[in-house]
Amino acid sequence: MLLCLALAGCDRGASEQVQAAEKFADAVVRNDAGARDSMIATRIFKKYFVNPYVASDYIGWMRSIYDMHNRKFFSTSRADVDRDLKEELQGGLLYDDEIEETGMVRVKSPNEGEQSAFFWMVKQKGHHWAVAIITKGEAAVNFKQH
Repeated sequence: MLLCLALAGCDRGASEQVQAAEKFADAVVRNDAGARDSMIATRIFKKYFVNPYVASDYIGWMRSIYDMHNRKFFSTSRADVDRDLKEELQGGLLYDDEIEETGMVRVKSPNEGEQSAFFWMVKQKGHHWAVAIITKGEAAVNFKQH
């Protein structure tokens, strides 16, 4: 019993981040703009979905990694709760509220040879977990662009 409690305590919010990434992927593949937009944290990422061609690419990509019938990723996912993205995100968020936590959820591609998807996650004071951007592989992003 103590071992179970100890292991559950080690989660440190990883399961919340993975669940939020799955919820976002679900909204994207179902083309639920309201749910999707409520989980976008940055101006630059919000712009991606204004362009119908870019939005279509994201929908196709999410359908390749997320199983909407079983409501989970096709492959393994894990959250890096120690990833500090505060410096990168400063100045690029939709809301000015204080950043409480950040992290990154890595979703392994189910397709051999394809790079993993990285969901950049942020939780601001008074808000739920949101997605700053999703990249193929690890990448640098300039969130301060307008």
